[in-house]
Amino acid sequence: MPHKKTLTVYLGSSGHTRPVFRESAKKMGSLIGANGMNLVYGGMDAGLMGIVAKAALDAGAEVTGVIPRRLKDSERMLEGITETILVEDLCDRKKLMFLRADAVITLPGGYGTMDEATEVLYWAKLGLHNKPLVLVNTENFYDDAIKFLKGLPDFDDRNLIIVDGVEDVLPALDTWQAPPPPKKTPTHYPHFEDEITRDTAEPIIADKPSVENTYYVVCALGLKQLGRHSRPIGFLNTDGQFDNLLAWIHRAAEEKFITPKCLELFSAADNRDDLHAALGSQKQVNIDLHKLKWGPPPQDN
Repeated sequence: MPHKKTLTVYLGSSGHTRPVFRESAKKMGSLIGANGMNLVYGGMDAGLMGIVAKAALDAGAEVTGVIPRRLKDSERMLEGITETILVEDLCDRKKLMFLRADAVITLPGGYGTMDEATEVLYWAKLGLHNKPLVLVNTENFYDDAIKFLKGLPDFDDRNLIIVDGVEDVLPALDTWQAPPPPKKTPTHYPHFEDEITRDTAEPIIADKPSVENTYYVVCALGLKQLGRHSRPIGFLNTDGQFDNLLAWIHRAAEEKFITPKCLELFSAADNRDDLHAALGSQKQVNIDLHKLKWGPPPQDN
């Protein structure tokens, strides 16, 4: 794969996941270094993020971490990597990580990881890039999310590669056929962070399944987990159209990529009256990321 030198890896920052996910992250980092590639990731020492970065460094890769000043993530920067880039906010981090990438790899993670993956799919849908997104389905972690994505009316699988394990990532990239590139170099990559975090108590409701709406609502969940807004979030699950996405969210909680409190960040109902009632009684949830999610640095685990 001589033309793909930099891999951006999205993955969870939870320090409480099963060993199989930690081993997968370590193997991904080692493969990047062993194949003469470089890593771009979210800059933290927490969870799988710290593991993939350390493994890549140990295998000889250059490792760039991108981290926002405004988020608590900056409290857990990994020391000793090749380059750490401080940006202003989450949207700046995601854009820079994407622009640095020749290909994007998504390992198991929670709200933030799914936000990053669906953003890449959304930008592809808009014709802004033709970079591959590889979804690594370790332990069938993404089964429900894959079913949901493939069922979306505007889903285009030309930019999505699904593999069972990290050992399949590089062979899949070698045989991948890229769709046509954008006709013009994009000058703007849209995001929803400003709209989501504006000063309003207006609920955020996902009522029509689409790539754009999925990206929007998952971004809203990730930002709410970080304490960036307190707006009620709801899924109008008429005819069960969000069943698979909700099932993946519960799998992420079972695997401890998100905390049990993260399930209290949203409501779901199959009709508008019940959903609005649930949204009206949705309580503010505060999540101690250090204690409930990140845990100690990887070397202390």
